[in-house]
Amino acid sequence: MRSESWSSNVRLATKAPVADTLPPMIDKPFVQLVESLASKTPTPGGGAAAALAACMGAGLLLMVVRFSRGRKGNEARDGVLADVELLLDKHLQLLMPMAERDCKSFDLVSCAYKLPKDNDQQKGIRERAVQEAMFGAMVVPEEVLCMVRDVFVAASGVIECVGKNIASDLASGAALLIAAAEGAHLNVRINAVYLTNREQANKALDRARAVRQEIQMHQLAIVAAVEKMLL
Repeated sequence: MRSESWSSNVRLATKAPVADTLPPMIDKPFVQLVESLASKTPTPGGGAAAALAACMGAGLLLMVVRFSRGRKGNEARDGVLADVELLLDKHLQLLMPMAERDCKSFDLVSCAYKLPKDNDQQKGIRERAVQEAMFGAMVVPEEVLCMVRDVFVAASGVIECVGKNIASDLASGAALLIAAAEGAHLNVRINAVYLTNREQANKALDRARAVRQEIQMHQLAIVAAVEKMLL
């Protein structure tokens, strides 16, 4: 658990507390979103892009399920499809703020590195702030990774209900989700590199690796199902 002083240590690096991004990334026009990704700034970066890709992938899977409801041959599965629709919508809502959270977590890392280090006391405060902020920056992409897994799990039981006419949308959603998972996994790895608590870092890496493997299994199952539809 984080200490109560971690955010105050980080905020010593600036005259004012870390400002909220207004408007939230998810509410920005697409052009502004892409331009912000392309800008020479620490955030948004790969972690935020991964979270946004996860939103798009989850959105496509939700659309596919909605089109599958009422489709001829799916009458007996409509209750299951309705449950999956609600669950996917819930997962999508949970994913929506994750790009913003990723940016804010890494902004705290940047602030921590700006802390003064003129004497041993300041160096100690700075190092603690860096480590706790870096841990927070690692946790967010791990959460995204788990959320992507949850989206795949939610949809896995109704893949056979999807019609050929939306098979490409199903596969595209899965492709976006696997891209999100790869990006999130890489961000867990890069932040773990900088943690001095190697036990903590290695446990996070093991968890992330296991979730990534599960995600890959689900994505390959969708690819195989779509390939059969397109024959």
